[in-house]
This record gives sequence, structure tokens and C-alpha cells, in this order.
Amino acid sequence: MDYVYCGGADQIGASEDILSPSRSSEHYSPSFNGFNIGSSDADYVASPIPILADGGENFGVSTVAFDDYEELLWMGNQGGHVTSYYTSSLQKYTSFQVHASDIVRQIITVDSGVLVLTQTSLRHQIRRGLPKFTHKSNNMVEMVCMLQLSPHRLVMAGLQEELIDFDMGSLKETWLEHVGSAGCTVLRKNSRYLFAGDQFGTVTLRDLNTLNVEHTIKTHTNSLSDFDVQGNYLISCGFSGRQNNLAIDRFLMVYDLRMLRLISPIQVLIDPQMLKFLPSLTSRLAVVSSYGQFQLVDTVELSEPRVSMYQINTNGSQCLSFDISSSSQAMAFGDQSGHINTIASIQTPQPQFNAFSRNTEFADVVPQLPMVPFTDTNFPLSSVMLPHLTTGTRWFSDWPEELLRYGYHRPKAIDADVLNSMKMQGPIGYSPNPRTARRNQIPYCLIEQGQGGSSNPNVNGNAATTKADSGVKIIPRRYRKVELKYTKLGTQDFDFEQHNQTIFAGLEATLPNSYCNAMLQILYFTEPLRLKLLGHTCLKEFCLSCELGFLFHMLDKSTASTPCQASNFLRSFRTVPEASALGLILTDRSSNVNLITLIQNWNRFILHQMHYEILDSGKNSTLNGSQNTSFAGDSMCTTENTTTSDLYDSISDESSKEEERERCKINAETEISKIFGTKQICINRCIKCHAEKSKENILLACNLSYPTHIKDSEQHFDFGNILKRSLSSEKNIQAFCENCKKFSPTNQSVKVTSLPQTLAINCGLNNEKDIGFLKRQLNRCNDRPTAETVSLSTSKPCRYGVNCSRSDCHFMHPDRKSPSHINQPGNINSSPSARQKSWFPLTFNMGINEEGELIVQSPSQSAKSEQEEEDEEQQQQQEEMLSKGSVQRMYGLHAVLCQIDDGTQKNLVSLINVRQKYHAMKVTTSDISEEAQNQWYIFNDFSISPVSPQESVWFTLDWKVPCVLFYQSLEDDDESSPTVNELAAAMKNSDLTTVPTNPFLQDMLSPMTNNLSTDATLKPLQGNEMPQAGDLIAMDAEFVTLNPEENEIRPDGKTATIKPCHMSVARISCIRGQGPDEGVPFIDDYISTQEKVVDYLTQFSGIKPGDLDANFSNKRLTALKYSYQKLKFLVDVGVIFVGHGLKNDFRVINIYVPSEQIIDTVHLFHLPHHRMVSLRFLAWHFLGTKIQSETHDSIEDARTTLQLYKHYLQLQAEKKFTIALKNLYDRGKQLQWKVPED
Repeated sequence: MDYVYCGGADQIGASEDILSPSRSSEHYSPSFNGFNIGSSDADYVASPIPILADGGENFGVSTVAFDDYEELLWMGNQGGHVTSYYTSSLQKYTSFQVHASDIVRQIITVDSGVLVLTQTSLRHQIRRGLPKFTHKSNNMVEMVCMLQLSPHRLVMAGLQEELIDFDMGSLKETWLEHVGSAGCTVLRKNSRYLFAGDQFGTVTLRDLNTLNVEHTIKTHTNSLSDFDVQGNYLISCGFSGRQNNLAIDRFLMVYDLRMLRLISPIQVLIDPQMLKFLPSLTSRLAVVSSYGQFQLVDTVELSEPRVSMYQINTNGSQCLSFDISSSSQAMAFGDQSGHINTIASIQTPQPQFNAFSRNTEFADVVPQLPMVPFTDTNFPLSSVMLPHLTTGTRWFSDWPEELLRYGYHRPKAIDADVLNSMKMQGPIGYSPNPRTARRNQIPYCLIEQGQGGSSNPNVNGNAATTKADSGVKIIPRRYRKVELKYTKLGTQDFDFEQHNQTIFAGLEATLPNSYCNAMLQILYFTEPLRLKLLGHTCLKEFCLSCELGFLFHMLDKSTASTPCQASNFLRSFRTVPEASALGLILTDRSSNVNLITLIQNWNRFILHQMHYEILDSGKNSTLNGSQNTSFAGDSMCTTENTTTSDLYDSISDESSKEEERERCKINAETEISKIFGTKQICINRCIKCHAEKSKENILLACNLSYPTHIKDSEQHFDFGNILKRSLSSEKNIQAFCENCKKFSPTNQSVKVTSLPQTLAINCGLNNEKDIGFLKRQLNRCNDRPTAETVSLSTSKPCRYGVNCSRSDCHFMHPDRKSPSHINQPGNINSSPSARQKSWFPLTFNMGINEEGELIVQSPSQSAKSEQEEEDEEQQQQQEEMLSKGSVQRMYGLHAVLCQIDDGTQKNLVSLINVRQKYHAMKVTTSDISEEAQNQWYIFNDFSISPVSPQESVWFTLDWKVPCVLFYQSLEDDDESSPTVNELAAAMKNSDLTTVPTNPFLQDMLSPMTNNLSTDATLKPLQGNEMPQAGDLIAMDAEFVTLNPEENEIRPDGKTATIKPCHMSVARISCIRGQGPDEGVPFIDDYISTQEKVVDYLTQFSGIKPGDLDANFSNKRLTALKYSYQKLKFLVDVGVIFVGHGLKNDFRVINIYVPSEQIIDTVHLFHLPHHRMVSLRFLAWHFLGTKIQSETHDSIEDARTTLQLYKHYLQLQAEKKFTIALKNLYDRGKQLQWKVPED
């Protein structure tokens, strides 16, 4: 261990101040610096200022000791006082008196506290300062030293004739050993002997059990000062007689305990008074003189002598004690002046006393009482402590004793179903989970206690059962969250088609932040957005628009039996800072999440994010386009009409300019704003000076604004009124007026100037006030009489009663006027339930009249209430104004996103009106018929079911709450909807004419100068070898684990997977399958990651920590997006991939590859109804090569699969494959499928 000494701010002394100078910067001088001989660096650095210990003004520090269990330094002085200091900063921890006048001789630290020895007593105190026991006896006359032989055995000795053997368990003296009149002043031990040294230079070696004398060593001629034992050596310092005088011996006597004789002594440069071995260095010794001089001595002879000396600042007094920490990183010295000096190792500026210290317990911080003015009437007087009672035994405000008794809650009774199905295995019972409560949670139910705190033992169980029964809601199966069951094969044997009988692909919800699956489906079925994102590409690494395009491409190609995962999209989503700032990224520790608020914020975020990304990609594409877009954005984002000339001359602040640029970016024209953007103009008019300023903005998502006044909420509001007041409003606010130069009352009016193609509406409803308002409006719709003639299908009451939630139930219900009837064909507004008229319309008209006022009209009902008849004339006037308006559109409901609460968990589902084009895209041309039409579906992760149109606007508000609505312009949809024949022709032409963008051209244009790949044969594709349809490409990928697998124990004791491990691709390798460069890789990408990797799986992946970090890796790192584009290009071209277990590889990479483009050696060499064979065993058996010996290499594995496929073709041509496959399984069973080592 290397150290350095720096004794403060003083300069190094001159060379004449030392004994034998070597360098002026390393001298030993009165300025308390150290010097070394034979080494360029010193060993220790000292604290610049000594610490004055408690009582240091009157008493010297008689002993110091480092704590062996905690980061504490203990000190005892000559006045019987003990103080402890925390860490190397010497923060005072505890301080207490152990004796009124005796000197503290020694301190030993034990697990439960400290043992303090004084001249006549032994005190045991815990580290917080509380005493545990004090031992005094007539045998303790002049104690000097003690030593702990075992956890419960202690020996004490001093300037007296008896050595005391003390049992700390019984607190009794078990034995008194006679040591003679010389006494004993130093005690040491090793594994064989107890060493006792007296004041006349004799050291006796005693048996550890019987304390009998085994050997005697005479160390110094006159007196023994100190000695220490390490290994086979005993080294001592003391006094010798010179010319009848007592002189300090400058030689350290060294005795070999194996031969019990003196060997060559060690000469030191100081007068040794105390010595001790360094605990971590068995061959190094610390020697201290009484003047504070300190020298490190090597006990073994070195080829280059090394002398390290230091001077401790003892303030001119005598050094009385010193100690070394168990880590050898710190030393402490106590002197006669009452100060404590510390020095530390140069390698550890903040040294640790022990290698593994436990935490030190500190006292709780006492909170300070607040200062309260006497005139504060809101201050609770009960918080003021009462004075002591002067008369009586209790205060009049005290609670009676019967209310102060402890009343314990009875445990929740176990359900009878659980007890009946329980199977005992030893003392443990297993039972299936009845799924009446959340996993790993038990409700805490209060008990209604009777008088005296007693209660009926059955009350708790009944109350809990009633609560559980009432908490679970009966909802249709298609709305319930489907739990995905996992086996050893993952999800391969899960029947997804059982939950999805349609032609569309669902989304799995096993990944973090999969709550957005329902919104992703809505965005996918928005045709203009899907077409734009499928053609979007940019150079940004984490672009959500690109990832959505990749996901939409997968949804286009996938089927119901193979649901997709949004893993790459969610991976990029977690890296967006704005998403984290908005609280959209959930973790495993997230609890009590409001899904309604969360998904509405997500909707607004994703629209703005796509808007920004497409805007940035358009600016980066061409410089001219950037200038034109910027100019157009600047000219559109704000137009100001002022009645005063120089209204904005005072705006010069940089923050204002930055806000202006940001607002221009928000209001720029992009494809997203063309689809979802509602253009508005906001006019602020100062009421005092009538100065006006206006600005235009684009609203991508509208938030419904419900009435806040009580009178308004009692009135009837239809959907059109609420939407109108949400899009265009007028209110008075306080705003800064540039003309008045102060904040003034301002009239702010917002008007709509342009209508969107698709209107995205956030419904709010995230608080009880909004839900209460909507419930009142729904009840008004339910109470409205209907002019339709309803035919009762039956008069039999429904078995579910008021809890029935089926919209097409034909039985009688106590809260319904009549059962439902079958929808008439062609009548889109016919309700499936006569008990409810929908408040949310399936269609409505919206337009802007000549005065610029927004008009919203819902379709008229067949029967109106009296209150609605009063407004009939006003509605007719609005129709006339709308007919004369310049802008008018009819909107139809496209999609609805709802929150479903079944009482145990909440989830999000979407109901989408899927257009004819999507149906035609999923079937072949021969299957397209004229009967294909729009159809409503419910998307619940991977569960998809068709529903009626009216179910999309049917809400109960207790378990089904609307969150987001999407209305599409019917005119735009009719104009863009082709016929069936046109659809078939367009699909055929698109398949023939679509030419995917070639990402390999970038490698050709800018080849890498240095090959960082692990395979030196990597050769990028050249222009004459671009892949064609049918080309062979061998591929393999390696993965790392981001989140571990979560398991639980089933009632039968078996382990079941609750949540699978979350894998991420780490390396992708592709090699050529034909041509002159067959077997040469052209892709070997290491995928950089910014997420925390739980397990690199180095044994199976070959990936080591740091390989995926751009700061430390020497691999060919690239972004997942760029490697994904290469694979997607290969898939779109039509190449055939050869590999081993490619289905799982493509699943984790999150790319769809048709089965006809995959050749998997797992299935090629597989005997039906038998186990799969590993690639390692296949390569050894058929090719005679050993792979994956130490770790996996994706290039080696890919090349091996290509060779296996070639061998398979050869066996098929020779008609020997059946025999070879049988031999494979016979050989595998003999070797237990393990490759021989030899």
C-alpha cells in the first residue's frame, strides 16, 4: 500500500533539519512533514489540525482504539472520560464518563459495545453511551492492560501479582493466575500462546486455556516498553542500561518463536516507545517515539532499503498512545496535551477504518418547534404541551380508559371455496386462486366493534365477502383483460385464435408501457396516417414515426394467430425526454395510475411528437424545403392586427423570441396537422385601451370542456354544445398589455378557421365532477321517450338484474323500459337498447358560417322533450346559418378508446370502425366481394371481436368510461373510397411497383475505414451482388436481458411464469448464402443500448459488459433502427433466411417474416413428437465440428446453419435423409444429447 504524508499548509523544511537529506520535497523537519529513503512517494497524509478531545484542557489522551465493527474511533483520557468520533472527519458521536478519577488504561470494541478498563474497574457500555455493567473487585488494584481471548472470555492484568480471568457471560472472575511481583503491563496473543510482558523486560508465554507458563523470553536488559506478535516473530522495544543510566534502546529485538531465540535486531532512527504491526501488511511495523516521531519499518530485508519517517504534531508534549485501523488506511495518536492526531493512506483520501463496517446508529433529529405569533387564531392549541398537574390525577380533557384500550383487528376469514379445494403437503396448504382480489394483496377491512371492543367473529368474513362480491363487476367477456399464459415454450403453444376470430392482428401486452396498445390500433386504422407513416423515413435514431411505420407494416402482414409486439416502438418511446417529463413512462413501481389521464396525455403527446418529427425530417431533406417550410410556418404562425402602430417594439427578450420560434414550430404545416389539425385564431382585446392582437395556432387534440357552474350543469347540454364551447370560447383573463405596459383585464376569444379531416377529442372525465355531469346528461337521454315501436321478445326477467351489461339482452330488467330489439338494417342510429339513447352521436355536422362562428349539429331525434322543443327555433336558425356557411363537413365516429374497470383491475380497449380497404388488404383478390363493408371491432390487446355500431357509443360510466374519440370527415372518406375492383387492382399494382429503399447503399457510399467487427472477413455488399428474391442468406442474432422473468408457485407446488423476461437484440449477423463469397458476412452489427441490462448472457450470447456502450465498446456499434431497416429491406426483397430458431429471433427483433422465407434447421432435422436438437449437437454430428465451446458467436452459428442446410440438400438428393435423421436421434439418446469433450 502506497501512502504520502502532508502535514498541513506549512512549507517543507530545509535540508539541514533532517538526519540524512535525500530531496528537499521529502525532508523530515519540524514542520511535521515526512521523508522516504528508497521510494519516490511517502506513505501517509496527516490531518492538518489536531482535534482537541473532550477534557483535553486538563487531561491527556491515555488510549485510542479503532472500532472493529463500525467507522468509529474511541478515545480515553486520564480523567476517566471516553469519547467516540465518527469516520475520518472525526465527527463527535458519543461522550461519557466511566470513572470519576481513574485513568482509562485500555479500550476494546466488541459486537455489543465497548469494554473500558480503568485502574480499578471494568465498564461495558453500548456505543450509544448507555452502560451495561461495571465490574469492581478487591483483586483489581492497579490495572494496566486487558485482552479478549474469546467472545465471552477476557484476561486483565497490571502492576499487581494476579492476572484475572473474567467471564463476560456470568460477569464473574473465574480464575486468578499468580504472575509475581513484577506484574504484567502488555498482553498479546497468537494462535498458540498468551504473551504477557512485565516492566522488567521479561515476556512469558502462557497456555491459552490454563494460563500456565510454557516459556520465558528476556527481551531488554532493564525495562520493556512495548512489544507485538505477528506470525512467527515477536518484536519488542525497551530500555537498556548504559553507564548505570537508563537509556532507550534504538534496536528492536526480534525473536523467532519457532526456535525461541533472538535473531538479528532491527535498527531504527528514532527512540522507540510503542510499536505495532500493520494489520494488512504482515512484514511492516509502525514504531512511535514519545516525542511524536513515527517510522515505518520493514521486518524483512529489502534489496532497496526503504525508510519512511514522520513527525506528529504533539504540541511539544509526550505521545501517550496510538492505534492502527484494521484496514491499515488510518492511524490515530493521542498526546499529553489532550489532542488527537490522525494520518491517512495516500490512496484513500477518505479512509475507511474497516473493510466491511456496519451502519452506525444515530439519534433521531429533534424537530424544532415552530414560532407562532400570539395573535394567530388558526394555530391548534392542542399541539402545545400541557404543564404538570398541580392538583388531581387527570385532566378534564383526558379520554376515558375504555376508549384507550387496544383493540386488535381480526384477520380476514379464509373463503370456504379456498378451504374446500385446499391440498395439504406437510404443514403447507395449496389452493387455486379464486381471483376475487388483486394478486399478492389482501383488503384491510375494518370491523364494526360492539361495546367493550367485542365483535362477532363472523362479521369480518361476511363483510369482506360482501365487499368482494360488490367489487367484482359482471362485464362482457370481450371487454375483460385476457391473461396470457406462459409455458416452457413461451407463447408458442398459446391459442391466440381462440380470442381472435377476425383477420386482423392484435398486440401483446407483456412489455412495460403496453397500455398504449389500444391507441396504436386506432392510429393504424386511420388510413391517411398509416399511408404517411409507412412511407416515412429519416436519419433520427429514436424516431417514433419511423417505429410506428415499422409496426404498421407488421400489422399489415400479420394474422390473428401471430399477434405483434410494439417492443421497438416502446424502446424508442422510453428514450424520449418529453414522454418521461409528462409521466407517460411507467415502471414496475408505478401504482395508482389514472389510466384516463394517462392515455389522454399520451394521445396529445404522440400527435405532437409525430408532427415535430415529420417537420424536422422535411427540413433536413432539402435546404430549399427547409427555407420554404420555415417561411410558410413563420407567415402562418402569427398574424397581428393592432390598433396602435408600434405594439411589439418593446419585445426584445430572448425568451420571448424562443417562445415565438417554438410556437412557429408547433403551428407549421405538416401531414399530421393536415389530418388532425384544427386551425384556430386567438384574439386578445384589452378592455381598457381596446388594443387587439391575434395569433393563429393549430389544435391537434381537443379537450372537452364541461360546465363548471351548478346552474349550467342542471341544464341540458348535447354533445354539439360541449364540442362547440371546447373548440371556440370567449372569456375574460388578466394579461399583459404592451400598450398599457401592465397587466389589464383582457377579453380572449378563440374561433375556428379551418376544420380537420380527423377530429381527435380527449373526453376528460378524470374527476368525479365531470363524470357526474355526464351521468346527468345520459339519464336525460334515457328518460327521453322514443317514438319507435318496440316489440318485447319475452317478459322473463334477466338473471343478472341491474348488473346486466349486455347491450342486446332480450330479457326484462328493472331499470329498463323494455328489452332490446334487433337493429333494423340500414338504420345506423337505431339503438340496441331501448333504455338508453346515446349522448355521443355516431354522426354530426360541423361548419363555419359567414360570420366565422362555429356551428355544431347532432342528428335530430324522433321524439323531443319539452326542454328541447323550446330550443327548436334556435336550432332551425342555426341550420339556416350553416346552410349559408362557407365551410361545412359531416363527421362520423371512427374510433373510441375506453377504460374498463372490472373491480379487480383496469385496462384500455378501443372500438374501431374498420374501413373496407383494410378488409380487402387482408384477403386475397378472389375473396374480395361486393359485400365487404365497414365493420366495428373491439380491440382488447390480442383479443378482437366484432361489435354493433351502437355499442361504440354505449357507456355505463361505472365500468366503461370513454377516454378518447376520433371522428372522421365522411366527405373525405367517400371521395377516397374506391370500388372493390379498383381496390383489387390497386393492391396488385402496389405489390408490383413498390420498390423498398435500399439501406445498403449507405455502406457503399461511406464504407467504414476500420473494421471493428469480431470477424475479420466482414465484407459489405457490393453493387453487383444486391440480394434478389429467392437468394439464400444465413442469419443469427444474440440477445441480452433487460427485465428478469417473474414466477409464482402454483397451488400444486409447481412454478408458473407470470411475466416473461424482456429480451433485447444485441448483435445481428448475416452471411452470403451463394456466390463466390459464400459464407462471408456482410452484416455484423452490435446494437447499442441506452437501457440498463440486467443480464448479458455472456455464456450464450458472447456479449460482455461494455460491448453495447458507445463509450467503451470496440465493436461495430450501430442503432437498432438502421439494422432493422437492412433486415426489412431483405424481407421485402424476398430473400430466404437460413438459421436455427429464427422464429424466436425475429420475434425479439420485432419484424414479420413470412414463413415461406424462413428455412429453420430446428425443423429440418426434427423427428415429429420428439425433442428439438441443438445447433451444437447438429454441427458435431453431421459436420464434425465443435462450436459454442466457450461462448456463442453469431457469425459462426450462421455459417454453421448454412452448412447444415447444404448438407440437408445433399442428403435429400441422395435419399439418405430419413436414415440420417434416425441415426441422429439414436446417437443423441446414447450421449444424452451432449457433445463429447474428447
